[in-house]
Amino acid sequence: MEEIIVHSKGREKRWVYRSNNEIIGLHTYQPGEETLTGNIYLGRVIKVQKGLGAAFVDFGHGKNGYLHEKDFPQNVEAYHTGSTPAPIGKCVHEGQKIIVQVMKDEIGTKGARLTAVIELKGEHLVYMPQGYYVAVSKKVDENNRKVLRRLGNAWKQPEEGIVMRTDAAEAGESVLQEELVSLRSRYESLLRVSLRAKCPSLLSEKDTFQEDLLEQLKKGRGGKIVADDYDSLLHLEEMSGPGIKDKWTFELYQGHENIFRHYHVALAWENALKKVVWLDKGAFLVIESTEAMTVVDVNSGKFTGKDDLEQTILQTNISAAKEMAKQLTLRNLGGMILIDFIDMKKESHKQEVMEALSDALVSDKQRTTIVGFTSLGILELTRKRTRQPLAAYLTRPCSVCHGTGREMTPETLAFQLERELWEMQGKDGSQIEVEATREVAAVFSGKQNVHLRRLEKAFSKKIKIKEIAHDHPHYHITKII
Repeated sequence: MEEIIVHSKGREKRWVYRSNNEIIGLHTYQPGEETLTGNIYLGRVIKVQKGLGAAFVDFGHGKNGYLHEKDFPQNVEAYHTGSTPAPIGKCVHEGQKIIVQVMKDEIGTKGARLTAVIELKGEHLVYMPQGYYVAVSKKVDENNRKVLRRLGNAWKQPEEGIVMRTDAAEAGESVLQEELVSLRSRYESLLRVSLRAKCPSLLSEKDTFQEDLLEQLKKGRGGKIVADDYDSLLHLEEMSGPGIKDKWTFELYQGHENIFRHYHVALAWENALKKVVWLDKGAFLVIESTEAMTVVDVNSGKFTGKDDLEQTILQTNISAAKEMAKQLTLRNLGGMILIDFIDMKKESHKQEVMEALSDALVSDKQRTTIVGFTSLGILELTRKRTRQPLAAYLTRPCSVCHGTGREMTPETLAFQLERELWEMQGKDGSQIEVEATREVAAVFSGKQNVHLRRLEKAFSKKIKIKEIAHDHPHYHITKII
């Protein structure tokens, strides 16, 4: 049985998706921090970089967005017709107003990825006013694919594009055509708004919270959705068609206890932020992310197994592959991912591990490509990145270690203090005052203050150390008098 547990009472909205009591997905939406993916803006081109083949666009949110030349309508047309694509200088110029859509959120130092090929999503199809092609979901069988592709080509205007979604196979022609007309009308309205809107400004915003929930209800096998807010639950039920209502029950939670605590999922987010993930039988994963990539180390731990060593390693790696597929979704990890499995000698074992990972990723809605094992035995894969990883969304770099996960030792700081004091040799004054934590002061002074006395003699100055409390090893030279 599947369950979706929704907390939407407060300003921050969250929901958990689980199947047979196993948590599959975690979703968080903070006010002012929701994903911008799918939003449509009227922006202004700030800079055209011919060397990068891209333009930077001020769309009124954070850093300037990045718009590559391949993401312009004329170059989409060129790709499908086989003609020569236009360079960025022929696509836009600095100062130009342009309607753009966010493809990927801002991540780290990188601005949002933008496209000038606008997509409007309906229940059964995706409409592109300047898409130039017709496509059908790969999940639709071949006979229906041919029918839907024929309908799309018959209905669309030359410059338009249509993508038939999986649900289109179950809808009648009249339903699909009505939806296309509705999406066309929506785009025309958006164009009218853009003519009188200030630049930059938001033209169309997704209700990501409700849309993501609705998408999960559509693709899920069915079960129960329970929410703690009546209005949110009612709105979701009203948006749901008969196909959803036939397989899901909608339930309002009215208890006083927090809904996540009541359903025993309150610690799910905290666990998804931990560096170490334990597997069965004592093995574990160590997951570390940087802006460029995510690196995963597989450790056998206490797992020795009952079979020979190679079988033990294979079982551990297969277990790690299945868990890693789950963690990709829970943590919303994207970009380049490197998994350092326990070393396997047989190519057939490596293939089994890749197959286990591939099978576990079937339900993941984000596109993941398993590249294969490198010459060093590390499995390389990439996962489409649209939103920030969960850790980047919910946390910030530590003010103590500045995101490194490490801090200077008392010894390092004590020796650094000594170097700074040597630079003051010969300066005027008879006393140097220093504030330092107990550990730093102890290392600096040495046993029975032997180092402190040596420095005082060398400088011909009194060194006075005041011990202070601090959340990490610290010192500060306050004055020379």
